[in-house]
Formats: sequence, structure tokens, C-alpha cells
Amino acid sequence: ARLRADTAYEYAVGVEKPDGALDYGARARGEFATPPLSGAFATMRSAASGRSSQSLILADYAARLLDGADFRHFLMLDELGETIWIAGGAGRANQLSGVVRILPNGNLIYIYRGSPRSFYEITPFGDLVNKSAVGGKGDAPHHDFMPLDDGRILYIGRYDFTFDDSANGGDAETTTRVDTLNIYDPASGMVERVWDAAKFWDITDPAQRVEWSVSSPRWIHINSLSRAPGGGWIASSRNRHQVISISPDFQTIHWQLGGPDSDFAFPDPSDRFATQHTAAQLPNGNVLVFDNRAALPDGEGYYSRALELRLDFDEMTAVKEWEYSPDPPMYARIVSSAYRLDNGNTLINFGISEDLAALPIAIIEADADGREIFRLETIDPPTAKAARDGPARYRALPGLESILGEIMLRAPKPKP
Repeated sequence: ARLRADTAYEYAVGVEKPDGALDYGARARGEFATPPLSGAFATMRSAASGRSSQSLILADYAARLLDGADFRHFLMLDELGETIWIAGGAGRANQLSGVVRILPNGNLIYIYRGSPRSFYEITPFGDLVNKSAVGGKGDAPHHDFMPLDDGRILYIGRYDFTFDDSANGGDAETTTRVDTLNIYDPASGMVERVWDAAKFWDITDPAQRVEWSVSSPRWIHINSLSRAPGGGWIASSRNRHQVISISPDFQTIHWQLGGPDSDFAFPDPSDRFATQHTAAQLPNGNVLVFDNRAALPDGEGYYSRALELRLDFDEMTAVKEWEYSPDPPMYARIVSSAYRLDNGNTLINFGISEDLAALPIAIIEADADGREIFRLETIDPPTAKAARDGPARYRALPGLESILGEIMLRAPKPKP
């Protein structure tokens, strides 16, 4: 655990005494060296500066190579941005979701997007210990999920929805995909649909379509889930440019922020967000999103940012409390993430770049004043294509302390 590639190590074996002191006794010692990274990782170029406040950062990385092979891996990075854990492998990059969660038993779980769609559980050693096909053709999981305290899994699903669009000049039988929220019980294998977007909005109303068109297979496109501070759920709808608060029983939408029928006005139009990811309501009631800004009117400029909005429930307004955008700006039209840390900093992932062959993707930790304390930039391996499906990083997750229960005795040092 936590070993860097291509590095020489010395070790000492000791016993922790009841008072916490380490007794090395006969001072059993040794040394070894780890091999270099292989495959596409051997040529991937990364540069880090500063030190993250996080002991570990869990992220994904996907790319398509010139030989046509795809790969997606899950990585753990140390506080200096060094890759110290890899799981995943070759194959179609889009078969592994970019979202991975840690279970109470220390294993990791992610969505396998092949056929059938499944939840895969792996150990920290990368061994597959459980796979559960979920949803069949309908309500198959996508984009995000949350393990619940009782062992069940809340996830975003979708199903094909056919409606009469003749009043809008369309076909009498028009089909789109409608998002749902579902709860999967691994013990019984049962799936319960607990929320259905079609019961809250009417796709035959042109005002409710926003980014949807007949040629688009997705209407709502929910891309993230999180818990609300007082219970309930926060969901991000990319295609509606909207964050919604759903009641704990999934029967009511408490409020809508942004997009059509927003319950909150934006006194400053520049505080609006578009095509956002990883929406979360913070303990202070504010809302944090990664604002991709990929569907803005011409002339507003292409750049992405982490954005925190203060919600005033008396005046029903949303006002920018904090934002972070690098200088020079970075633009991530899809994917990406922003998470508020316990110390008040924000971990931000610019997960794709427009010029995939020349511009980096980046993980940045910024403090409350917008100052960078850590930056990791990654540029494609020289063998990678400049293709829309890679390389990319969907999310960078904070909050991990260990991989196998190990304890750090001293902070890692930068490589010479």
C-alpha cells in the first residue's frame, strides 16, 4: 500500500508496544525496489506542485490509444500526486463507470457498463469478489450511485419512454430516455423504482425540454447524487442546467435551482451555471457544483469553474458565495467534479480538455481565498489519440485515509 513505482525502499520490522512506542528489537531490516509503471502509464506525463491536504485522492483515468485499445483504470494518488495504487484494465474504456465508491468493508464498488449492467465489487488488491446484474433492459444504472447504511444501493437509472409529440410537430410515437432513482437490494436482487422524472415534468411542454431534442436519447440526464444536510437527496440534471432537492421519501421536489421553473432568481446572471456536475448542498445550506458552462450563449466565453451559491429562502435568490477558475482558464465541457473538504478547501477536477494532445487535465485543491495549494496536471501519453472519449477523468474523490489500514509514520517526500 502507498508504494510508488520505480522507487527504492528500505524497511524495518517492529512491534507496537502498549504505550504506542515502536520496538524494533533485533532491528530486522531490508530493502527492495518497485518496478516502473507499464503500458500507457509508462508514457503518461504528469506534473505536480504543492501538497494536497488529502492523504489519498481516488480518481479514474481513461484513454484511447493509437492502436485502438481503450483502457480505464481507477487510481489512488498520494498528497504529492504520485500514483500509488491502480485497479482496472484493458478493454472498452466505457465499460467501467468513472464513479467508484468505498464500502464499509474497505472494498470498492463501481458500475460495469457492459452487458448486463452490473455493480462490481473489488478488493483493494483489485480482485473481483462480487458482481450483481441490475435492472435488465429497464432501470439499468448509470452515472452515479450511493451505498446506503442498510447495505442497499441508491442509483440513477433510466428507461425508454414513448410519448405523442404530434402537437409539437413530432411523431405520435416519439421515444426518449427518462431518468429514475432506484434502490437495489443485493440480498434479494430486487430493484425498486422510487422516483421517476416523467411524473414531475412534462416532456410534451417545450419549456421543459431545454437541451433535449428528438435526436437526443436523453431528456433529463441526471449525472450526480448526494445527501442533503437535513436528509433527502440532491440531484444534478445536466440537460436542464438544474440542481434539485428531493424529499427523503422521494415523493416531493423541495426546490429547483437553475433551469426551467427555477425557484430561485439569480440577481447576477453570471451566477447561473450550465451542464453542471457533482451538485451538493453544504452543511451551511449553500450549493456547490462543478460548472462546466458548456451550453452558454455565444460571447460569454468558454471556461469552467467550481461555483458555490448562497440560497436565500426568504428572498428566493441565489448569489455567488465563492468560485474558482484557474488562470489561465480551463474548459471542461463534460465530466469533472468539485468537492468541499472538511478543512474548507475544495478539490476540483477539470476532467477533460478541448485540445487533448496538448492541454492537460488537472486536479486542483484551492483554499477559501481561491489560492491553489495543490495541482496535478496530466497530459496524454504520446500514444493517445485526440479523440472525444479520452483521455478523461470523470471524478476525483477526497476523504480516504488508507488503502489497507496502513498508518503513515512520516509524510512522503517529492521525488528527486
